[in-house]
Amino acid sequence: MHSTLIKRFAVLALLMALPVVASAQTSRVEGMAIQGDYIKDYTGIYTYLSGVTGVGNLVYGELGQTGPFDRAVGAVLGNLWDGRYGTWAIHMREVTPQLGQGDNSSNPAPGFGGADPNFNSNESFDIQWGKKFGTTSLGLRLNRSYVKADGDLGYFSGTFGPLTSLEYDVFSAGTNTTFANLDRNIMGFGIGAGFEMNKNTNAEIALLWQNRTYKQSDSTGAIKNEDDGPTTYQLAARAMWQWQPNVMVMPVFKYYSYDLSTKSAGGPKNDNSLKGWQFGLAGNWTLGTNDLFVLGGTFAQNKLDEETDVLAIGSIGGVTILPSGNGTVTETISPQVFAALETHVNNWLTLRFGANKGAFQTIKAEDRGIKKTAKVQFSPFSMSLGAGMKVGTLMLDAVLNNRFPQNMPYLVSGAVTSPLFTKVTATYPF
Repeated sequence: MHSTLIKRFAVLALLMALPVVASAQTSRVEGMAIQGDYIKDYTGIYTYLSGVTGVGNLVYGELGQTGPFDRAVGAVLGNLWDGRYGTWAIHMREVTPQLGQGDNSSNPAPGFGGADPNFNSNESFDIQWGKKFGTTSLGLRLNRSYVKADGDLGYFSGTFGPLTSLEYDVFSAGTNTTFANLDRNIMGFGIGAGFEMNKNTNAEIALLWQNRTYKQSDSTGAIKNEDDGPTTYQLAARAMWQWQPNVMVMPVFKYYSYDLSTKSAGGPKNDNSLKGWQFGLAGNWTLGTNDLFVLGGTFAQNKLDEETDVLAIGSIGGVTILPSGNGTVTETISPQVFAALETHVNNWLTLRFGANKGAFQTIKAEDRGIKKTAKVQFSPFSMSLGAGMKVGTLMLDAVLNNRFPQNMPYLVSGAVTSPLFTKVTATYPF
């Protein structure tokens, strides 16, 4: 017992010696188990595009999740041409991010239905531009994900990233010889504006619009499956009100729509969609000198309307909520409460933890064909742990394995806590 305690204190001493500060990174937000909309963080630029003008200069690296997977490198440059032509940002990713997010693992909205149903992993480019005009800021964004394959050999060896039944995947290496052609494309545009209302209040509003298309066919073109409605969009707005010197209040509103409609040669058209909204409020308390406590709640609803099975929402008690092909699934969150703490242990180390809890959360499935319904009421809980480190000018943030506080590394407890960091990101400001 005495030896174990000595080992634990030794590991804590090592952590205290490592450099870390709370930096604005996707791992920082995910390590607090909250939406990035409710805190001031540079990763908000993916939704609130005008915010790119206030980031300054930085280079970031998404070092990936366990795998590794979902890696990226990007930069925000506010000093090109001495800033005369605005701020420019470029993002190079392994995987297309979820709508309005910096990575593929962050949901745009709460709930099972709050996830982006896209699985096109072939992002080509993502470019942002912003400029400040007095008390008003403007931000623009252009992004594309694209893959196209043609041939008459019967099949393609290998896959083109994660595909789903929604995209009629038949490209598992050599197992299907029906379809020979694949064409998937996402073209996205975004515009955002920020306003300094007064010395205590800023407001931001942004619209993200994407044209998402796909086609799959055999070499003769006789069999073809494709989208029947490519429009996806998200409208988001939030404000930052400095209520008291140590308290900032942030209201957030979002509305989003994904058209999942499909059609096939000689077959019926199927009108499918996923739509949702959320409204929430959070308080950001500054504790001590620069520690942060966040407390808030959000109301939300996600509605999946299907004429054919293209998507499932959630798995409760081992049961996947999915209509038989002609029905709706409505998820209501009223509300989800969240809280998080971020504390600077010293100049070198930042620790954080957070959780969210759904109160009166409901998923209701209605089958129009057989006129039956199913309803599940539950209160899901999710918690995350995070840590930050600084090595010279490079800032690192990580999402910790939830068993780390009990197990520590293997050399301390003999218990396997693998991986120790489920995700790591890095930022180099200059």
